Amino acid sequence: MLKPIKQAGLRITGALAINSLVRNSRWRRRRVAILCYHGVSLNEEHEWDPRYYISPATLERRFQILRNNYNVLPLGEAVRRLYEGTLPARSVAITFDDGCYDFYRQAFPLLKKFELPATVYLTTFYCRHPKPVFEMFCHYLVWKGRNTFPGGLLLDQESTPDLTSEAGRRRVGAAVVTSARRRGLSLAEKDALAEELARQLGVDYRAAVSSRILQLMTPDEVTEVASAGIDIQLHTHRHRVPAGRDAFFREIADNRRSIREMTGSDAATVHFCYPSGDYRPDLLPWLKDQGIVSATTCETGLAGPRQHPLLLPRVTDTGNLTQIEWEGWLDGVSEAVRCSLRATPGQSPPRAPRDAP
Repeated sequence: MLKPIKQAGLRITGALAINSLVRNSRWRRRRVAILCYHGVSLNEEHEWDPRYYISPATLERRFQILRNNYNVLPLGEAVRRLYEGTLPARSVAITFDDGCYDFYRQAFPLLKKFELPATVYLTTFYCRHPKPVFEMFCHYLVWKGRNTFPGGLLLDQESTPDLTSEAGRRRVGAAVVTSARRRGLSLAEKDALAEELARQLGVDYRAAVSSRILQLMTPDEVTEVASAGIDIQLHTHRHRVPAGRDAFFREIADNRRSIREMTGSDAATVHFCYPSGDYRPDLLPWLKDQGIVSATTCETGLAGPRQHPLLLPRVTDTGNLTQIEWEGWLDGVSEAVRCSLRATPGQSPPRAPRDAP
């Protein structure tokens, strides 16, 4: 219900030229839209999980619009100029989380085509493990085999799970992941479990693995994109944020060391992205102690000069975000509406949505 209403409102503001006024206003000039991307489909992944994936065709259209209508800055420059108060009009920065192979295959050529700078927040552990990331791969396999599943052998369930519904598929995928976690499976054992799950679902495991869906870039690919100007920054080594200070510092140290080894560069890694968008207040002094100058969340919004540099919001672009909604955020109209709601006495602002886990 809310989405059609929002889209209708954005069409009205566009027709009244309000979008243009906000886009070119002094208020918008003091803010930067930090775009957040995760997956770019190699095949049909945007049909499986549009909260996480965007199609290459949609991404190309977005980049064309960015090239023609906005000032796209490197992340480091955008953050520095945000707090200096020297941002150009319609400032945007582009970030990609995780560093999956689909970035190298789909997004990287488009960034070169349109000559756009971008940052990849790279989680480095899986770069040297040429298999899909287990948790999400299980959910993908369940979706892929939704029409051929012969019965639930792998799962300790009393009845055959229903894979025709999204809720049923999520339940099955979560059950496999939970079982692996409870049993403390090793990386090799998880791979074997995923292969067995694929077999029972009637999915070609070898074809899925060879497509490199849900796999990270290899060290050579990281080297290539970094050499071409892609900014590689911190996302922890194992895509997790430990509770303890020493363990967290090891994550950052391992992440930094791996990035330095793969890029062959001593360029500063001082920008950080919270894995899965989860952050805690105690992390801020830890990040400062590690020399981190900016950190991004998955809270939705434009980054303004009054916001903490270690709690910067972004605009997460996925297959669920229509072009008119996307432009509403980049122009600043959606942010301006939210700010006005926050300023309205007796009203609480709507909570910003989280991105896909």
